[in-house]
Amino acid sequence: MNHHRLNHLMEQIPYNGAGILFWHQAEDGQLSVLLGLRSHHPQKGKWSIPAGGWEMKDAYDEHKKRNYQKTAIRETWEEIKLMVDNPNDLTYLWSRYLLVYHFVVYACQLSEKRKVVRYQEFSEVRWFPVDSLLDSSVGFVRSQVAALVRQHH
Repeated sequence: MNHHRLNHLMEQIPYNGAGILFWHQAEDGQLSVLLGLRSHHPQKGKWSIPAGGWEMKDAYDEHKKRNYQKTAIRETWEEIKLMVDNPNDLTYLWSRYLLVYHFVVYACQLSEKRKVVRYQEFSEVRWFPVDSLLDSSVGFVRSQVAALVRQHH
């Protein structure tokens, strides 16, 4: 294995990633979330938020920690072409810090249920009421949505 490839692999352990759970609240109070059906492994065929791995270009924040917000914004743009113009629109929602897996999710409220027609990693993108998520969603999605519901009650 060449030196560059080995360095790249070592950067991936632990895995560091981030994503955004977009949500909308209807006039009747119903919360809905935007999920995409993954078209690639490792989560092919599962509903998920736009998310992915931290890259060097995402840089570090003022505390010399990985800038997960930048990762979440970049991955969202790459995967569903939805741009978060203002990082202040993101609120911390959920995270998992396991030995080899670090993942942060932000919530972002949208004033309308935007139709997402362009996507790369997903075969489909749809809005779901929080009380009727599909069984075929990625395991962590349920706990992310539960965190969102808790924040709003």
